[in-house]
Amino acid sequence: MQLYPSPALVPYILHYLILEDHAAQPSRHRFFPDGHPGMAFHFGDAFLQQDLHCKTPIRHPESFIYGQVNHHFDLISGARIGMLIVVFKSFGLSALMNMPAKLLANQTLALSEVFPRSADQLTDQVLAAPTHQARIHCIEAFLLNQLANHRQDNKLITACTQMIHNAVSPIPVRLLAENLAVTERSLERAFDLHIGISPKLYSRIARLQRYLKLRKASPDMTLTALCYEAGYYDQAHFIKDFSDLTGITPTQYDQGTNRLAINLMQINVPGSI
Repeated sequence: MQLYPSPALVPYILHYLILEDHAAQPSRHRFFPDGHPGMAFHFGDAFLQQDLHCKTPIRHPESFIYGQVNHHFDLISGARIGMLIVVFKSFGLSALMNMPAKLLANQTLALSEVFPRSADQLTDQVLAAPTHQARIHCIEAFLLNQLANHRQDNKLITACTQMIHNAVSPIPVRLLAENLAVTERSLERAFDLHIGISPKLYSRIARLQRYLKLRKASPDMTLTALCYEAGYYDQAHFIKDFSDLTGITPTQYDQGTNRLAINLMQINVPGSI
């Protein structure tokens, strides 16, 4: 379920995502990049997170933030899934914090590590709230207070991300910089500061998300047509890029029926659970 932010937070938040499910046993879910950082609260069983090169999963805190990710990883859910996620726009999380977004890339940090003075109180309020709307009300009060203390100039990065998302095909970084009247290095620095990954990688992730949204909206389109519409050169290019970012094939993604989000789906890995 998706809920939307109050007007004052629309420039920073894409939506709130509510995940709820009950299962007879733990399940493994594949998470892959979508271009959005987030803030999350577990009101069900906390997930275990297992990265590619880590044999031992790490348990999520009750509340945490995560930055941009450049690779896929797995989440192992308990029998009761209950989670509220603040899905920020690409630069939304950095607007709340006094640190470059690049330092948060591929990081999952307990909220108390980032906001030591207020995290515990906020977490208690959110988890004790009787409804999702009440939880969101607590979160928004906190976020608005943070924004009052950390205003940033996001004009360049806003214009650039809009250009990337509106483009029919990927725009080289050189042309992005030219169109925005800045140097490539200035644009790279802006991405390091506000988003946390490079413009080139962000464009790849945006193209994948464009494909997934087209696939959902037009299920009868052929794979070839979808690839070209999303901005890929051909099917081979698409399949390689899809597999690199998600760790699964497009066919495996299409066969998955239990998706908690567009970039979070249950998978079956022999012997994994």
